[in-house]
Amino acid sequence: MNAIETLEVSKNNLKMAISEYFNNDADPFKETVKADSLFKDCRNIIKRLIPLKDSFSMPLFLRTSRSIEEAVNYLTSNLEYEENLYTINSHIILSFNEFIDYLEEEQIDVKIIHVECEVPKELTFIHILESISKCEDRINIADYSGAVTSAKTLVEGVCKEIINRFPEEIDKKKYDLPSLFTEVRKNLNLNPRDPHLDKSLKEVLTGLIKIVNGISEIRNMQGDSHIPKYKIDRHHALLVVNSAKTLVTFIFNTYEYQFEKGKLLKAD
Repeated sequence: MNAIETLEVSKNNLKMAISEYFNNDADPFKETVKADSLFKDCRNIIKRLIPLKDSFSMPLFLRTSRSIEEAVNYLTSNLEYEENLYTINSHIILSFNEFIDYLEEEQIDVKIIHVECEVPKELTFIHILESISKCEDRINIADYSGAVTSAKTLVEGVCKEIINRFPEEIDKKKYDLPSLFTEVRKNLNLNPRDPHLDKSLKEVLTGLIKIVNGISEIRNMQGDSHIPKYKIDRHHALLVVNSAKTLVTFIFNTYEYQFEKGKLLKAD
């Protein structure tokens, strides 16, 4: 499916969901799994198009919504649209069509490439252990550069999934690993400058920041996605993988602990 088709189908899916909402359908979002996947592709396509034309801007309902249900809730609760089916549908059509027209006029396409993440969307400690096992498997077959890459991917995946659980959305594609970890620390109240923290804990947090920076840097120099500047040996790979294991275990447990204590806001 090309970009125009993705936008057209997403537009119609959203209009249909709005119609079902106004018709008091008992469950207007019962079959939105595939629609949500297209909706996410649609948002990414539009984000890619925004810089290409000065008059383009991200429609608010797309900027704030990650699913069809969230978009419907936004459009039907915003007083700007007066909860009127015709008004809402007109706004949806205008919002999508300016991008569809541009793609047709310029005869361009936007490809969305889906990359499988080693950390699944449903983040549990079992899934983390499975990803750690992949790192260790690479060490066992002497793929040390691959082990470093897997360790970095593991940390990055866990950071992204934790960030996804908070209301504030960031563009994770523009963030390197150290920046992602900074966002995680901010959301999990892990500030080494916090005056309420014990000095020893501050030292540990500072050490974790250095570990993240190190994993990011060594992967850039020696991971299998780049031409290696230095040969990486088994003991180096073990150091990186074990550091990644310690880090993701800590931030996952911290997230669970603080959420259970009611200290964290969680995204809907």
